[in-house]
Amino acid sequence: MKKKEDLINNIIKEVGANSYLEIGYGNGYNFNKIVCKDKRSVDINGKADFYATSDDFFNVETRDIDCIFIDGLHHADQVRKDIINSLKCNPKVIILHDTIPPSEEHQIVPRKQTSWTGDVWRAAIGFHTEYPEVRFETYRADYGLTCIYPDGKKVRKHFEDMDLSYKEFKNNEVELLNIID
Repeated sequence: MKKKEDLINNIIKEVGANSYLEIGYGNGYNFNKIVCKDKRSVDINGKADFYATSDDFFNVETRDIDCIFIDGLHHADQVRKDIINSLKCNPKVIILHDTIPPSEEHQIVPRKQTSWTGDVWRAAIGFHTEYPEVRFETYRADYGLTCIYPDGKKVRKHFEDMDLSYKEFKNNEVELLNIID
């Protein structure tokens, strides 16, 4: 199985991205392994380039960004806002992290354990359900990497999170997330 940062670097090459934004810098481990001409990060952690929430960042950002990696607050409602805000930057690809939780406990919001994905999958599937014409695929790497390729498609920039039980999700995750092994 490929590492998350290797997949992201491959996707950056595939789409010809010159700019990269990472929402959720954390300790910088992933960010520092990304190869892209123009890299920026946003996090409420003071080590990021933009020290604030992603909502605050998108309130002032006016430039196009080719590749946006969303790995901030792992709550479906915030991930949905991050996707909608990312679309304003005309990305070639939006990558969501943690879309395949390995257990029900991993996806419970609020967080109850150290290893946690949150319910990011709800926002991912909600987008895919609303915009089935947009290229959408998920890789089984590091709890799931879901790629959204807007490709200039006109999206109304609104969708609802998917309201499924965890069991319904797990029984249908391959189809719902378009998982590529």
